[in-house]
Amino acid sequence: MGIREDILIAGSTLLREKGVAVLTQPQIARAAHIKQSHLTYYFPTRADLLLAIAEFTIFSAMDNVAVQLQAKPQGKTLADAVSKIMIEGFPPRVFIGLIVAADSDPDIRRLLRKLIRHVRTAIQHLLQQAGIAADDEAARLFHAAIIGLAVMHLARLNKESANEVREGVATLIRVLTPKTPKRARS
Repeated sequence: MGIREDILIAGSTLLREKGVAVLTQPQIARAAHIKQSHLTYYFPTRADLLLAIAEFTIFSAMDNVAVQLQAKPQGKTLADAVSKIMIEGFPPRVFIGLIVAADSDPDIRRLLRKLIRHVRTAIQHLLQQAGIAADDEAARLFHAAIIGLAVMHLARLNKESANEVREGVATLIRVLTPKTPKRARS
């Protein structure tokens, strides 16, 4: 691994353990066991750093889903994998944290727009890999629904809300999956 990857792993770990508010360049440099000047070489601003950590974290989770789909490409596999990620709550917390951070740093909002575009493209590929014909509209619907379900779960954090995530994701995939016409009886 290189320094950039060390920084992203350290930042992702801090993000998971302590949230967006503690993601400062000095703290991440310490966690990555590097000088802050090395960190700022790779990520000159906090906005650049936060976006890179968010992308690394979110795309690592999505890559894991893609691997699962390669082994068993179907809607149920996608539903199970996405539900697990949403129930654990880490990617939605990343988005929420970035939205809050964007209130005080307009550069973060600009970079957040870029991240959302990349996530939607990745979602579209995951849907297609699961055998779901996914255009931009389907990816947008899927993204909005899973984030909404995850945020509602994070607000309550109980078994009922976790079940709502699982049921909601499964329903969404059923709605997006094209129906195969029934064969006519002869």
